[in-house]
Amino acid sequence: MLLAVDLAGKVLWSREFDGDRQGPLYRTAHRKHLRVSESGTVFLIDGDALLGVTGAGEAESGIPMEHGPDEVPGAFTLLREGFCTTWTTAPPRHHDIRVDVRDHSGAVAWSTRIPTEPLGYRGPPGMEEDFMPFEPAMPFEFEPSRHDPLLVAGHRIMTGFFDVSTGQSLSYLLDRYSGRLVHRIPVAGGQYAAIAGPGEFLAGDRGFGLLGTARYDESGIEVVRWDSEGPLLVGPDGAIRCVESGNPVGPLRFRELNADGSTIDGPVLSRSFPARAALDVSGAVVFAQDKALRAIYADSRERVLCETSEEIDSHGRILLLEDGLVAFSTPRELILAETDLGPLPSTGWVCGDGNLRANPSSKVREGLLEGPRVPQGGLHGPTPRQNLVPSQVIATGPPAETPPMCSSSGNSCQVTSAPRAR
Repeated sequence: MLLAVDLAGKVLWSREFDGDRQGPLYRTAHRKHLRVSESGTVFLIDGDALLGVTGAGEAESGIPMEHGPDEVPGAFTLLREGFCTTWTTAPPRHHDIRVDVRDHSGAVAWSTRIPTEPLGYRGPPGMEEDFMPFEPAMPFEFEPSRHDPLLVAGHRIMTGFFDVSTGQSLSYLLDRYSGRLVHRIPVAGGQYAAIAGPGEFLAGDRGFGLLGTARYDESGIEVVRWDSEGPLLVGPDGAIRCVESGNPVGPLRFRELNADGSTIDGPVLSRSFPARAALDVSGAVVFAQDKALRAIYADSRERVLCETSEEIDSHGRILLLEDGLVAFSTPRELILAETDLGPLPSTGWVCGDGNLRANPSSKVREGLLEGPRVPQGGLHGPTPRQNLVPSQVIATGPPAETPPMCSSSGNSCQVTSAPRAR
């Protein structure tokens, strides 16, 4: 079911979908998988079609997605020329992974089948002799990565898959316009990924003796690595912020990742799992942890914006709305919090895979994201809040590449009477 609610919690409309019981509507990790065009049409995969629902709740004609009889759709993202989709095989069968790009009519522009091979592991670099290796075996079941499964930046696509049987992750770099496989990123238990710049990406390693984040260039070559891992945000200035969920040598912190592989330490965090994060124009980061919505401001102050009676949904979104309103959900409620935060920056990877507009790929151009900074003594100072562009009003229209749309903030917390959108 897809629900639309106003800021008072009133349900404006709802629509039910048959869906595909092997597809993303029925997979917990991907129930969030909606995308919104620049004009406000909500897109989701329903059965064998990509379906658009207008801001008024009217269903547009579905775009057909022909595929193999045992294939199921995974992640998708909107592109200027159409949309990109990943495909896996319904368990317990497993065949090769596939990625395709289609135009607005559903016609395939290119399709790339990525042969899967036995997965094994000898141990982290330099520690092979101390690690108990496991013998290579064919994956039993592949699904899209739990976080950030499909990223598009410039002329590159990065897609990640997770092998349920071994807990290993595989990421692939493809050419956006031809589908050519450029590079396979090494096996790891990666959790998070992000767009770092034109054709460049960040990807985390976690598990099997590894814990860290690497930056990969357009050839898939690792150019820098940090001993830190967690949800990642990249501002329009290129600064990389990390809400750590893992650190091998010390307490978990909010950190800024610098171009030379060093980090700038922010506040210490709880060791509980952090859910989603978003960045506002002043450099404040908002995220959910320990039954609370929290913010870390550009001057490194930490503040609890809103407390809840149950954990905030780790697979949900944090949306920065107009006038400092932040929308988020628990497993049973949709919540609005009034805050002092500003809107999202117009460019950069500023709300991770929680963003509704897919990827800011049309905004990732040379000179727009310049890469992480070499340390200069502290976190960024605040950005003046005048001359900000208000949030766009939802309208209708075809898919298009635009900046991401999501946000956060808060002094008080208001629980709406609406059931949670699924």
